[in-house]
Amino acid sequence: MRKQNKKQGNARTHKSNFSAQHLLHHPETIRQFIRSARLSSSDTVLDIGAGKGSLTFPLADQAGKVIAVEMDAEFVRVLRAKAEGDPRIRIIQGDIRLLRLPKEAFHVVANIPFSITTPILEKLFGPEGRAFQRGVLIVEKGAARRLTQTETLDPRLLLWRMHFVLEMRTVIPRTHFAPPPRVDAAVLHIERRGHSMIPIQQGARFVGFARRLLREPRIAAVHALRGIFTPAQIKASVQLANVDRERTVLSLSLDQWASLFCSMLQHVAPHRWPKG
Repeated sequence: MRKQNKKQGNARTHKSNFSAQHLLHHPETIRQFIRSARLSSSDTVLDIGAGKGSLTFPLADQAGKVIAVEMDAEFVRVLRAKAEGDPRIRIIQGDIRLLRLPKEAFHVVANIPFSITTPILEKLFGPEGRAFQRGVLIVEKGAARRLTQTETLDPRLLLWRMHFVLEMRTVIPRTHFAPPPRVDAAVLHIERRGHSMIPIQQGARFVGFARRLLREPRIAAVHALRGIFTPAQIKASVQLANVDRERTVLSLSLDQWASLFCSMLQHVAPHRWPKG
C-alpha cells in the first residue's frame, strides 16, 4: 500500500472532511466488534481512521499484519510511539482516498470517519479494491440501513450487491464514542461473494442498465424492459428470471436483476444496451 504522490498536494485540503471522526472507547464494544471480524493469524487488516489505536492494537493480536491509516498528525505520533518495535503494525499518515489499497488479499476492520463513508466504500468496491475480501465497519446507523435495505433506487448500490453481501448487525450507542456523534452507529458486515452475480468487467454497463430501468421504479419490469429487449426477448428473459408481469422494477430481487442483465448481454444487440 503506497501513496499516490501526484495527489498528495490535496491531502491538506481534505482534512476538514474528517470532522466526523468519533473515537470508539467502550471496552466491551471494542472486544465484540473485533471478535465479529473472525480474523486469523494469516490475515492482513486495514484499519481506516485508526485514531489513537483502540482497534489497531487489539487487531494486531488477532491478525498477522495491521495497516493503520490515520490523517491527524497528533494521533499518528501517538500510534507510532505505541507501535514502536512491533513488526505486525504499519502506521501510514494520509487520507485513505489518496492511498493505494493493498494488492494482496486484505480485510478492513475499522471505525471509519462517518463523513467519508461513501468515498471509502467506492474505493473498496471499485477496481482498486479487487483484493478486498471482507469488511467489518462502524458507520452511522442511518447509512447502514440505507446500504442494506431490500429496495433501493441507487444503481451503484445494486452493482455493489452483485459482488458483495452487505448486512447490518449490532447498533452501537452514540455514548460509546468520544466525541459522541449526533446519532447512534451500527456495524456493517461486508463479505465478497464466492462468485459474482454478473461479470466483474461489466460493472459500468450494469449501472447503465439499472439506471435505465429505475427511471420508473414502480412500473412493471416487463414494461421497463421495452426499448432494450424485443417483445420476444422480453418474454424469454422474464421467464428465465422468474419475473411475473406485475412485479415492479423496485421489487426485483438481486437474482432477477442479474438474470435480466445477463440476458441482455447474451441476446440483445450491443447498440441497444443503455449507456453506463
